[in-house]
Amino acid sequence: MNPLMTLSKCLRFMGAMAATGVLVLATGCGGNDNGGGGGGGNQGFNKTSLKGQYAFTLRGIGTPDTINSYFFVEGGVFTADGNGNITSGTDDFVENFTAFSDSITGVYLINPDGSGTIQFNFPGGGASLYQITMSDVNHFYMEEADGFGTSGGSGEKQDTTAFSAIPSGTFVYQAHDLVAGAARVGAMSWAGGNITGTGDTLVSGVLLSPVSISGTAEVPGTSSGRGVVSITDDAGTSTYAYYVISSSKIRFLCGDAGALSIGQAEAQTGGPFSAASLSGNYAFGSAGETLNVQGIHSVGLFAADGGGNFTSGSFDTVQDGTPVTGMTLSGSVASTYTVAASGRAVATLNLSTGATNQKVMYLVSPSRAYFFVNDATNVEDGTLDKQSTTAFTNSSMKGQYALFMDGFDNNQTLPYRDRVGTWTPDGSGNVSTSYLASGYLPSVPPLGSTTVNNLSGTYSVPTNGRATASVTGLSNNLLMYMVSANSGYILQADDGVDIGGAFTIQTKP
Repeated sequence: MNPLMTLSKCLRFMGAMAATGVLVLATGCGGNDNGGGGGGGNQGFNKTSLKGQYAFTLRGIGTPDTINSYFFVEGGVFTADGNGNITSGTDDFVENFTAFSDSITGVYLINPDGSGTIQFNFPGGGASLYQITMSDVNHFYMEEADGFGTSGGSGEKQDTTAFSAIPSGTFVYQAHDLVAGAARVGAMSWAGGNITGTGDTLVSGVLLSPVSISGTAEVPGTSSGRGVVSITDDAGTSTYAYYVISSSKIRFLCGDAGALSIGQAEAQTGGPFSAASLSGNYAFGSAGETLNVQGIHSVGLFAADGGGNFTSGSFDTVQDGTPVTGMTLSGSVASTYTVAASGRAVATLNLSTGATNQKVMYLVSPSRAYFFVNDATNVEDGTLDKQSTTAFTNSSMKGQYALFMDGFDNNQTLPYRDRVGTWTPDGSGNVSTSYLASGYLPSVPPLGSTTVNNLSGTYSVPTNGRATASVTGLSNNLLMYMVSANSGYILQADDGVDIGGAFTIQTKP
């Protein structure tokens, strides 16, 4: 983000100087939140690993104003030269009901284990600093790490050959709006710059279905892959910046001053769909708002029989710092699902605690879906992925993974927390982790810090892929749902903590 937009010229200069200092310091070893030891061991990344054009999106908490409106969304594109320089880019940012779009340059560092820092420099002298961890040369997790806010998100390399035309085809989309308390999923057709589609919206606890979608898209910039699209739906007409990842994927950010919405869309394949399209074991992860921003995180899995029934499942959630873990599907009330030809699916999970969790989903393919939870109070959304096996073991989790987590920890002085780094299990139940934690308190003046953590612990992976881990100095209650040996979802299930995320195996350059 550019938290210095509304600050004085003096403070903007100080922020730029502070960010520059962090860029140097973040690459070395330092103090940690709760202890030391361990760390990543993968080698092979360097400045040349980040080379080309990338798009990114984040959401987080920044510098407050007099009405305490400090939540923000951010997205953009940048070009890295492979030698430590950001040569050009655009940063789109909405906070305090104000939208900005700035040109950027900057610098970056990449460490051998794939961790690193990126600094965006803005016109007029301001700067923002981000910590990243690369899973490969095309993907990275990302957090703000300059003390002026904290945010979580990710970035990925753009296919520049897709910049010459407006995206075309049927795309499944997902969007989350912090201001409106709304989650959206659906399917839309892009053809010749015209957009039509149908979706579902959960707004202030009310399910709107079906929602008609229409709009128009401009050709993306041939040098940036950034375009503008106008969408009309239940919220009226909104303007979005969209970032082309490839011909089959885009990211977007709402540029309206009164919205805080980011999202993504992927080309749909495998239709027309039916109940048989949802068959096998699936893992999922989700997050969202209760009365608190980032007040709920959930992970789980279920087995679909291809005929509209779930035969087994596991579910763990933390809401407002209260974990409820170890839930399974009810033995007395059936858990079922329906799938329409369009890929719209409704999954009703009746849990062993007596609670019901209903997900409104749109299938990207028979192996992947976007969803939100149909809940009268919370606004929670996420992704669902088919598991690659039904027989996980400790050796399924082996190697070095890029790790991302965000949320809040009320046991910390700076409660809003984001983490990016590495997770290195040995395949035999032992693990080390090295990550940078960004903490933030949006007081006046705001308080923020970043700390380097090198920790170690143990883990166990049962057959269904619901792994548990204990890391000294971090948590004894980490839950990790594996999609495959290469990726999965993670939840920290401690009292007073609401933090979750994902992990992806690193591939050396």
